[in-house]
Amino acid sequence: MKTLIVDDEHFVRKGLILTVPWKEYGFDIVGEAENGQKALEQLAAQPIEVLITDLTMPKMSGFELMKEVQQQYPHIWIVVLTCHQDFGYVVDAMHAGAIDYLVKTQIEEGKMEEALARIEKRISDGTRHRQQAVVQKSSCPELIVVPARANAKLDMVPWPASPTIMPIEQGCFRIADYGIYDVKPLHKFWEEEQLYESWIPVVCETAPEKEFMSTKDWVAQVKESVFYRFRRDLPSPVRFIPAVSRPTKGMEPLEKIDRMFHSMHWIFDMGLYQTWIQLVEEAEPNSSYISDVVGKFLKALSVIQGSPTELVDNRSMLKQWDWHELLQSLTELRLFLQQRNFPEETAIGIYKAILLIHDELSENLNQENVAQRVALSRSYFGQCFRPIVGMSFHELLTEMRIRKAEELLVTSNEYIYSVAEQSGFQDEKYFSKVFKQHRNLLPKEYREKYRK
Repeated sequence: MKTLIVDDEHFVRKGLILTVPWKEYGFDIVGEAENGQKALEQLAAQPIEVLITDLTMPKMSGFELMKEVQQQYPHIWIVVLTCHQDFGYVVDAMHAGAIDYLVKTQIEEGKMEEALARIEKRISDGTRHRQQAVVQKSSCPELIVVPARANAKLDMVPWPASPTIMPIEQGCFRIADYGIYDVKPLHKFWEEEQLYESWIPVVCETAPEKEFMSTKDWVAQVKESVFYRFRRDLPSPVRFIPAVSRPTKGMEPLEKIDRMFHSMHWIFDMGLYQTWIQLVEEAEPNSSYISDVVGKFLKALSVIQGSPTELVDNRSMLKQWDWHELLQSLTELRLFLQQRNFPEETAIGIYKAILLIHDELSENLNQENVAQRVALSRSYFGQCFRPIVGMSFHELLTEMRIRKAEELLVTSNEYIYSVAEQSGFQDEKYFSKVFKQHRNLLPKEYREKYRK
């Protein structure tokens, strides 16, 4: 806060400027004046936020200066300087509009920190009250906060006003009268208080209509908006428009999205890929569906040797993804998958085989029936498989079953024999032996190490 010090005693001014830790408490001394007239000249020449003034000065007293400042510069906070014997003046000054006082003898005694902390808090509180007064006729936008991580807490948020906080569905809260009246200051507040790590703010363009949907439906829609619009790398408040205010899309775009994606031609055709992205962003299909479709593709195809390293670790696939993160990873994997010296249809056939294996790991799969189902001859399938995937069919099948077991061990309480069966191993002892060979840990040890 740009601060001006006014006192007719030169050494008092210099003592204040040089010995007091102003900047530690948010004050920036940008000027000094020996009387009220000089002070007004400085106020006219530069922006000042805080005025610290003596009360007994020649030419223009502190009281006269205060009166002029309140008329010409009502935004300036006034703090008065006083001596113990003049303390009676402080009461008059506070009635006249000063927010606090400093005792000159505290400079010599090194006791200014407590007073500065008190003054800084009063100015901060006063600024918030002023902001509320300026926008008193306005209302805060409808605000929903969605947890960005488990066990997020709202009780420590220093709201500008005293909000009404209402718990609603799925760990979300509805906030009213919180003292922020536009999206930009809301974003600034969220950044300064480092709230994006815990809570995602959602500004509702219109309030929910009770006759159209239940709170549960409405919160589900809010979370869908968060999935498509919130970016963890560039966080900002999400703008939400309830579905009752938007035109319905119907099923046709969803069918086209699914058909285009599973054709896999978008891997090699940039135009098709961009069209698919546009369809998704226009239709905004259910986040569970799009996360499942894209997430499964990422998880399955990341088994190919040399794929992007952050996709290889099966545990990384267990986190919650948003659309932007899915799209970034999909784009990266797509570029990797293009780097195959085989005809497009052949590469796509192998990629479809990998997805098929991923979906049916617990079944009795072999190279011949998988090749047949992706319309490739058994011999050609075997000839192309290792060069494209980096391992044999049997090696890939084992690796994918091990990854499936890893996921079940970390996310479920299933018995080891059940994990083995669901992963495609018919014998628990054989499963434990193979798992130890590939991960250097027994299944039970792996669960104990990585279970959260």
